[in-house]
Amino acid sequence: MKEKKQNFKISASPVIKYGKYKLPIKPVTQGMGAAVDFNKDTAVLTVTKGTTVIVINFEDKTVMVNGAADTNSGIFTAKNDKKMTVLIKYIANKLGVRVNVKGDDVATEIPGLDLPTDIKIMPVGLNVAANTLNSTTLYMTAAADIIAGQAVGGKAELYVGSKLVAVDNTIEAADTTVTFTTSDGTPTNEELKALIPEGGKVSVKLYNADQQAVTSEVKNPTLKVDYIIPTLTGITSANYVVSGSSIVVNVTGAGEVNDKVDVTKISLYDSALNKTYQLSNVWGTGSVGVVSSDSRLTITLGSADREGLAGFGSSELYLNVAAGPILIDKSGNKLAEFSGIQNIPVTLTK
Repeated sequence: MKEKKQNFKISASPVIKYGKYKLPIKPVTQGMGAAVDFNKDTAVLTVTKGTTVIVINFEDKTVMVNGAADTNSGIFTAKNDKKMTVLIKYIANKLGVRVNVKGDDVATEIPGLDLPTDIKIMPVGLNVAANTLNSTTLYMTAAADIIAGQAVGGKAELYVGSKLVAVDNTIEAADTTVTFTTSDGTPTNEELKALIPEGGKVSVKLYNADQQAVTSEVKNPTLKVDYIIPTLTGITSANYVVSGSSIVVNVTGAGEVNDKVDVTKISLYDSALNKTYQLSNVWGTGSVGVVSSDSRLTITLGSADREGLAGFGSSELYLNVAAGPILIDKSGNKLAEFSGIQNIPVTLTK
């Protein structure tokens, strides 16, 4: 969206005056697109554009921008011959408008509106997976880059697919990012499910104070939504394949294929050795387990666990599973607390 340039003559514009202060109205209302109100009785000037409100009290010599005091405006310390120029430039700066004052001429330029870029999604919860909402996610924050000054007094909207999920209603002149949160202060996973029931492309729609808008187009990230917790209803038996360096656990009601198994919950007990060995998941030497079907978990033994199980199987062999979530999926969802099970018979295959 292109910039909008205009030129004005101060001598041809109505002027607000208070003592040695004066403000030509047309450059502000027409050139900057703002509304101007001056209360002569209170000496208060109010300039409004979109969500930006500037209140200047000439009698008390105070400036408020969106309810916050600005003690560095320079309006009341400017030399007499500079007061009008400083006032116009201050207002323009807070509205994100470029201005040039020279003699009787005032030139204004409302910046164009570039597309938001570099959208980042940040889920917040117990088990965080990149660009993913899961059963432990409480809320989501997001941010996108914008060009400073282009959307002052406007807003930005965050969409997942075609659904509006969050809004940034405060954009100031110096802002180079817009930020979003789905949290209401006391967020829950149930609220998040209702707000974002399914995933999709994430985009940001940016508005300026004139309600002109552009929407991000390049490299919009995809949000994955998976609130489903892995399942496992029972464990019946197991087979330790020594030559294949694997343990096959026969189960019922397992979750989706390729869900991960927390192998540290699994140990083997050899009755002849009277010895128990717990599997490890240390990277490079530990074991890796996955759901291979709804009735089978397959554990590939790492070098450390193969060494630890050396000599096991000379007599009766049993598998024990500790209590806790033994399955986790790619989205970070974990099986609800598994009660644990002891002395599952293991068949040894050389």
